[in-house]
Amino acid sequence: MSAEIQVNEKFGDLRILLSGVPCQSNRGYLGYCTVVLFKLEGAWTLFDTGHYSDRYLLLEALGNVNLSPDDIRHVVLSHLHFDHILNISLFKNASITLSQAELNYARQVSANQRKDPSIPDFWPILLENRKIHTFEKSMTIGSGIEIVQMPGHTPGSSVMFYKGPFLIAVCGDAIKNSWEALTGKAAICFGNPHQAKESIKNILQTASVIIPGHDRPFMIQKGGLEFLAPFQWEVRGNIFPKEQDGLILSMNIPSGFYSDPRQSMERAKA
Repeated sequence: MSAEIQVNEKFGDLRILLSGVPCQSNRGYLGYCTVVLFKLEGAWTLFDTGHYSDRYLLLEALGNVNLSPDDIRHVVLSHLHFDHILNISLFKNASITLSQAELNYARQVSANQRKDPSIPDFWPILLENRKIHTFEKSMTIGSGIEIVQMPGHTPGSSVMFYKGPFLIAVCGDAIKNSWEALTGKAAICFGNPHQAKESIKNILQTASVIIPGHDRPFMIQKGGLEFLAPFQWEVRGNIFPKEQDGLILSMNIPSGFYSDPRQSMERAKA
């Protein structure tokens, strides 16, 4: 099922090609991350790339805007987890931008100095023969576009701040989903939990629009969240004796304001 969301009118030149999915199963995390397309000094650029299982959807989404992988000239990586980087190999003409801290962290994982099962063993191959841009703490990469290191989920996790009609934070997994924004806590943290909490706080204080790594875009509002796109999720399976390619789960949650359910619970307790 295509997860493309048209957000050009609302977000200026940013387009979400693949919308992140905040789900997991008893076999682990699905890893369907948000992939964002934008122009950087006139050249087509992606923020994160997704991984193999959604590769065909990414190619379809690019085709829908009359682009091919060869048209992508830059890729900005929020971090080096498999679900954000495995489709790099599609974009042969693209330079890569990421934080130096994330590159150092991945090298430590490869040297067995740190444990992180989400960093693929072969990540260095994906970066071979590429023009690599790294930065310390922050870097301006274009007019109104800044990449800022926001440690926590990983030590080198980065967020892109984009000045459009609103100040937009394209978060990667510094904020994975709306619940992390509401609670102020990272559900999965390979870095420092205190830093993760501070990063979430800083992002929410800085940006008006949040594009999470594994959820639909939203704005913080009093008492809840204003979602700027719907959530669509469909699961099919071949589970005998159920029907072949049968529908197991179908969700379609409209955009709009949703109150924080914790507030209702607190009122009920009172």
